[in-house]
Amino acid sequence: MSKENKTVLSRAIRGVIAASLFTPLLPLQANVLEEVVVTAQKREQSMQDVGISVSAFSGDQMKALGVTNTVEITQQVPGLQVNSWSPTLTTFNLRGISQNNFTDNLEAPVAVYSDDVYVASMNAISGQLFDVERVEVLRGPQGTLFGRNATGGLIHYVSRDASEEELNGYIEGSYSDFNKRTVEGAVGGSLSETARFRLSARWEKADGYIESQDGPSPLYELTEGAIGNPGKAARDLQGADGYALRAAFQFDLSPVAQLDLTFKYTEDTDVATGGYIFLDTGGDPDTGLGTDIIGGSPLTGESDEHYNNTEGYFDREVFSGTAKLTWELENGIEFVSITNYTKMEKDYLEDGDGLGIPAIDFQNTVDPFTQWSQEIRFSGSGDNSRWQVGAYYLDMDLDLLQTVSGELFFGSATASREVSVDLEATNWSIFGQYEYDLTEDLTVIAGYRWSQDDKEIDFTNDFKDPADPGRVEPELFDFKQALIDDGLGADMAEIDYGDYALRLQLDYRLNEDTLVFASYNRGIKGGNWSPNQNVYAGQLELANIRHDEETLHSYELGIKTEFGDGLARFNATAFYYDYEDYQSFSFTGFTPSVANKDATAQGAEFELFLTPGDSWDFIFGLSVMDSDVEDVDTAIDGVTIDAELPSAPGYSFNFLGRKAWDLSVGELALQVDGVAYDEQYLEGHNSAASTEDSYSVWNSSLTFTTENWRLSGWVKNLTDEEYRVYNLDFGSGGSTAMYAPPRWYGVTAEYSF
Repeated sequence: MSKENKTVLSRAIRGVIAASLFTPLLPLQANVLEEVVVTAQKREQSMQDVGISVSAFSGDQMKALGVTNTVEITQQVPGLQVNSWSPTLTTFNLRGISQNNFTDNLEAPVAVYSDDVYVASMNAISGQLFDVERVEVLRGPQGTLFGRNATGGLIHYVSRDASEEELNGYIEGSYSDFNKRTVEGAVGGSLSETARFRLSARWEKADGYIESQDGPSPLYELTEGAIGNPGKAARDLQGADGYALRAAFQFDLSPVAQLDLTFKYTEDTDVATGGYIFLDTGGDPDTGLGTDIIGGSPLTGESDEHYNNTEGYFDREVFSGTAKLTWELENGIEFVSITNYTKMEKDYLEDGDGLGIPAIDFQNTVDPFTQWSQEIRFSGSGDNSRWQVGAYYLDMDLDLLQTVSGELFFGSATASREVSVDLEATNWSIFGQYEYDLTEDLTVIAGYRWSQDDKEIDFTNDFKDPADPGRVEPELFDFKQALIDDGLGADMAEIDYGDYALRLQLDYRLNEDTLVFASYNRGIKGGNWSPNQNVYAGQLELANIRHDEETLHSYELGIKTEFGDGLARFNATAFYYDYEDYQSFSFTGFTPSVANKDATAQGAEFELFLTPGDSWDFIFGLSVMDSDVEDVDTAIDGVTIDAELPSAPGYSFNFLGRKAWDLSVGELALQVDGVAYDEQYLEGHNSAASTEDSYSVWNSSLTFTTENWRLSGWVKNLTDEEYRVYNLDFGSGGSTAMYAPPRWYGVTAEYSF
């Protein structure tokens, strides 16, 4: 979309919003703050009855927030952030706990579930969000019921199922800045007296908001044309081009047994991504750590312009099939079986330097990643108790090819290093939880899970130069053989790890509307490897490729209460984390790696929900925290510091205000929401170059709703705030970064039936 067209669209939407502010309207009760039923303990409960720090939003609330993809939920969830420079990899961060390494074989400590299924690959997390029932965010370790990689917490996306018998559905379209167009819809109903269906889909396409620049970059001129492309740079970055399909079927096998089948397919094609904005940094002469960032981008002078010379892209296909059997047995016992198969193929190319010269290009191909999982569980209850037991099995296989090339890096435009990774992993576990009412008001909860991880990796590293086949380079590197040759033993390429997660909790009902809870949780996360091309050149010792498992001891104290005749809710949780062998990511000497460190963190989250009447609704959220990680490896080899957890600001404050009016023919609602963050470090080593100053982001929307229609005009990043969502510090050599979208206007229309 041209800048002229963007201006026209922006003026039109501003006019709609401005006109509405002067329209006489009648009050009508809004529904943004409806109660949400969650499955945080794998059974349906009101969010206020669960002794866990949890935030949840229904599908209607997600529409009110304008959330259309899986990574946009962060602004209204205290303690949650996301680190994502491209849809190729998504890193959620809860209470500062994340895995910032971009190696594909790693798993995150914040588990992501989609319709009861664990998403093992961080490559498959990002995606279009549509036809949503609810989204749940659980803070703190959730390992007893959800598994060994939920140390930091869990995010669960729940789609609308096929339970509705009457014909129903919707169709929705939107258009916004950067020529973004989306269409989505769903239809469902009965196939027979015992069978129902729901089909849904979404398509989106958009130009990038990081604009490419014509002509040579300044570095081309500095090298007197020896290196670089004097023509137009690569295309605009951060676009979209893809679609997603979902089919759900529900069958009543008997009066007490029900089968749900869900099939999902997602395809992204030639997405305009795979590039960075290069930031110049000054280096500390003693440590080499960056001490300043000079401008938004020294190559262009602007944070929404780039000089990448390689045209990156992102292609991905994901298929997932799930069968869920729910069977009510005798004596009130319920049996649940969840079977899933997922396959993902991905091809990603990026300009890894953003300099406008062929310094570093990086290609990452997953062909394929597969996972098969099976969960079974039994649950029941007595007069004063509730229980569940179960077992889980997960099998994963990853075939990965990473290619690094670049004329400046290798001295040849055709030279490259290839890392081929083969990872096989299985996990099995047994788990249980028991709740017992000691008195009418006091409940004790105990949960346990034994988890067994078995992994095996092999990777090779090879140098290739088709234009100079006689070039002298080291022979093919094989990880297992290198371990044997160095006397370390091939067992370093295998992991046999068994450990337990534990939950102990007391819930106390002060009265009908107030719950107080105190808990101890032991969370676990398995070990892994950081295979990369630099081990080939001796820049990473073999012994440092593998990192050990981590253990988190978490202590929490919380309260959930309603007051004001049900017009207000207040939830608060304080926590203390004590880590053993925290998996800390560092990028040292152009080498991504993970090392085990000790760490502590403490903080609290507060959420206040108000519906004071006259069709007003408010949400206030506050997160505060402090953390310490010992001896973090910096961007300069051999230098360590005590640091804070990455993406863990001292505070964050979120706000939502909504006012609705009755127009007799429908409802008009004006909403303003946003979040403010304290200063934070985008990387674990806390250099000045990775420091993001405090900032705030505000959004607004005006929505008119009738029985069947919804029309909304909206603006995101209302104040046009400039801030980074990603940074990778090379020490005194600069940083590559990605900025969030600037101010952004759009309109959305929906018809439902």
